[in-house]
Amino acid sequence: MSEILLEFQKETNPDYKFSKLGEAMQLLNEDNVAETLEIFESIPFVFESAQEYRMLLYAWSQFDSYSAIDYCKSRSSGIGSGFAISGVVEGWAARDPTSAKAWVESPGNTGLAKLYNFGLIKGWASQDLKGAAKYVMNLGEGDEVGKLGGILANEYNKRSFGEASFWAEQLGDKKMKEAAFTSLSRKLARDQPESVSSWLEAHVNQKYAGKAFENLGKRWSETDPETAIRFFSDLPAGKTQEIGIKSVIGNWAKQDPLSAGEWLNDRPAGPELDSALSVYASTVSNEDAGAAMEWAISISQEKLQQQTIRKVGQEWYRQDKDAVEVWLPESGLSEEMMKSIRKPPKKNWWQQLSEK
Repeated sequence: MSEILLEFQKETNPDYKFSKLGEAMQLLNEDNVAETLEIFESIPFVFESAQEYRMLLYAWSQFDSYSAIDYCKSRSSGIGSGFAISGVVEGWAARDPTSAKAWVESPGNTGLAKLYNFGLIKGWASQDLKGAAKYVMNLGEGDEVGKLGGILANEYNKRSFGEASFWAEQLGDKKMKEAAFTSLSRKLARDQPESVSSWLEAHVNQKYAGKAFENLGKRWSETDPETAIRFFSDLPAGKTQEIGIKSVIGNWAKQDPLSAGEWLNDRPAGPELDSALSVYASTVSNEDAGAAMEWAISISQEKLQQQTIRKVGQEWYRQDKDAVEVWLPESGLSEEMMKSIRKPPKKNWWQQLSEK
């Protein structure tokens, strides 16, 4: 065990490093846990090393969950300790969901029980999906219950998409249903867009499916924006169509702004197209903000139009200050808007990266 851990400690290649750690964790037991913890003392108990600790705590939970929990409390406190303990609970629940559930529900854990439930359901569902689903159904309503529905949806999908989608459709809790639909679409929309679109078509303009349709548009448009835009164009008019077209246009404008612009030009103007016009103008402004301004001005909803004009105008000012100064006096914009355009905020590195 000590030799394996030393190799793990010295290794710099992440593939080999985690392979060695996995080998060591298979051997972890009551007799060598102390020497293992000596190695881990040199690994900071922080987010960046979460994977190492997740492997340790999962393996430790297979024979001594209580000591693993105490260790988490000794290394951190509050929410940090809570996340680590949730990892212990995951491994515990995969081995013995009944005792793990009893510990989570004990009076001393009331404050962080909702957090611990994420570990409980992950571990429990990996071994007894029906039991975990029944437990979540009995929790009542709440934001965390919805997120737990997403975890369950992913587990059902490991069996088959048909079983997962059927299960999601039967859910009565609105937040859980939305989370299940969202989770399945996020996981499958890029590689199986036809399957996801066929499934979602029966849920057009349903609030619980809104995020799922948005995910479908974003992911499908990464590989085939023209087919994606045709799918959403053929849907009945409404919120789903508006969300879908907007999500497709965002990616299509990056890949082929000319084709995306031609498609928008062929559509009748109106409020239902405004969000797509806004995302198109914002996207193409990174390359040609002067041309993008024409699209921004064509937006019919005043509030969205003004927001887009400000964003595009500031980008244009960064690119060609002199051209903007010529255009502004004749633009008809308010003094406040012109002042805002002349003072564009500095972009951070993440904004610059995401525009590429």
